[in-house]
Amino acid sequence: MNKKILSGVALALIGIALYYLLLRTTNMTWALLLEALQRMNIFIGLGCLLLIGGMIFFSAMKWKLVTESQSDERLGLGFYFRYLTISAALGQFLPLTLTNATVRALALKRKDVMPILKTTSLFIWDQGFDFLALFLLMLSGLTYLFWGFSWPATAGFLFLCVAVTFTAMPIFIRLIIWLASLLGRLSFMPRGIRSKFASLVLANILKPALARKLFAFSVCKFLLGSAFYTCIIAAYGYFVLADVGFWGAPSAEMAGVLSQMPGGLGAMDWTWLGIFTSNGLDVQTAAGLAFGIRCVMLSTNAIVATCVWTVYLAFVKQCASSE
Repeated sequence: MNKKILSGVALALIGIALYYLLLRTTNMTWALLLEALQRMNIFIGLGCLLLIGGMIFFSAMKWKLVTESQSDERLGLGFYFRYLTISAALGQFLPLTLTNATVRALALKRKDVMPILKTTSLFIWDQGFDFLALFLLMLSGLTYLFWGFSWPATAGFLFLCVAVTFTAMPIFIRLIIWLASLLGRLSFMPRGIRSKFASLVLANILKPALARKLFAFSVCKFLLGSAFYTCIIAAYGYFVLADVGFWGAPSAEMAGVLSQMPGGLGAMDWTWLGIFTSNGLDVQTAAGLAFGIRCVMLSTNAIVATCVWTVYLAFVKQCASSE
């Protein structure tokens, strides 16, 4: 069996175990979980669909930029958006990075745009900006949650971090070129990984102007992500924790990204539990809210993917019947 599949299954099992441990540790019962779900305001929850769509939109813009920088093929933003809705939905059940890379590679391979190896190299570059933007938002969030910064001071700190990074992008690019070249020559690393880093340098996408666009879209994406989690928390009636949700979301997202578990299962939920309990919620209420967030994540990604592809396939069928 493929090693990637085995690692994905292992991560999924670990995530499920961590999630089960969270529920057992906090003495949650099905009755309490059901009560948490019943608190949700459906009308506010609908806003989550728009925010998820916005996050996928910025991801699609980034994918489109890196692909068109290396190909003359112009597939349209809708193409990238459609496939990323699949990636986001499957990423709730499979390791997100693996799912995202696989969906992108197969989508471009299907259109004969570029080979899988090159798509994977571009994906590494694309995701690097996501990680950088998320790190800056997480750092800003920590200043608010644990270091006592006010809302304006935290927002100002984030703006300063983003502005400095944006300005220093040429230096950052030179550093990346050097690092990718070094990693591409290390003999003790697996050949596949070395070739990906070497391909990244040869792909000629390491340009400051492109990097700044990708970084800006990543920042917008994760700001919408913070708004998404804030919307969920408000939908469950915890308006007093809206600021905690906004600035705590990057830390929860980062925990999920680093864990590589499906949808950040377990890692993200434990992080939310810690954030909520350190801000006044009792452990059972915090666990119920973390469970509620998980349910909304699963449902909104599935709904957006289903709606987008239903409309697209209906449009394709309509066009075929009119010819």
